[in-house]
Amino acid sequence: MRPRTALGPRALLLFALAALVGTAVAVLPALAAAPSEAKLEVNENCVESDWPCWATPGSGANPAPASKVTIAAGGEVKFADNANTAAAVVWMGSAPACSGVPTSAMTKWEGTCKFEQPGTYKFESSTLFNEGGSLNYTEYEIVVEGATTGTTPTTTATTPTTTTTTTTTTPSEPSHGSPLEGGSKALKLAGNQHGSTVHGSIKVSQAGSGGRLEVGLFVASASLAKAAHPAQVRVGRLVRSSLKAGSVSFSVPLTAKGKAALRRHRRLALTVKVTLTPTHGGAATITRGVVVHA
Repeated sequence: MRPRTALGPRALLLFALAALVGTAVAVLPALAAAPSEAKLEVNENCVESDWPCWATPGSGANPAPASKVTIAAGGEVKFADNANTAAAVVWMGSAPACSGVPTSAMTKWEGTCKFEQPGTYKFESSTLFNEGGSLNYTEYEIVVEGATTGTTPTTTATTPTTTTTTTTTTPSEPSHGSPLEGGSKALKLAGNQHGSTVHGSIKVSQAGSGGRLEVGLFVASASLAKAAHPAQVRVGRLVRSSLKAGSVSFSVPLTAKGKAALRRHRRLALTVKVTLTPTHGGAATITRGVVVHA
């Protein structure tokens, strides 16, 4: 038997190189690129029955909400709502280019959003399950990683979660300012309410004093089981004139059709459209989603 000899410097170097190569191979999976495509669908039984959320297809009978999805820059997210719960996708800040994705709650739709730039994109679906705290299934984010760095910026743009539109006036008309006090924050409207009447309030500015308030409640036609109806059907309306500056409360009852749909489904996803038209200047409109429970 040959005696054991000590390893020379050359052999030690070879062993060290082999160890480094093994370490690099072990790290490679952690640096794997993000997928270029993701899919999200409305699942009506997330965690528990009758708790709707956005989930990944095939994630089980009672999946957890897909609150954070990561894809590569230039990738796409495909959305689908083939459930009975109406949903919309409202971007809160930077928004991707989308096709077929509604901003007002509705059912039976499919759409795609393409994310060209790295960053964190946040969206809200206010008609999904929300009991507060960790049981809020209405807020989600899409993290888009850079093609080479695998990192995302630490800051994102911020915009209101609601849609506010102000009608422009002709150049010959004087500027009177917004009729809303505080822009879209002027509207106070709970996302989940009980009963057949929607309650809220809006702050009217001095520019809106004397103006006209109109509140409309709309629901997806699928909730009324009326195929002949347009995509959105009005199921409630309130009009008030000669408004005073300050906080103005409103209560809008559902129509007979709306109440019947609420009794049938036990919950109804509504789109609430609030329009304030001043005596001078352009009207301001805010649109939000609300779920009423029987």
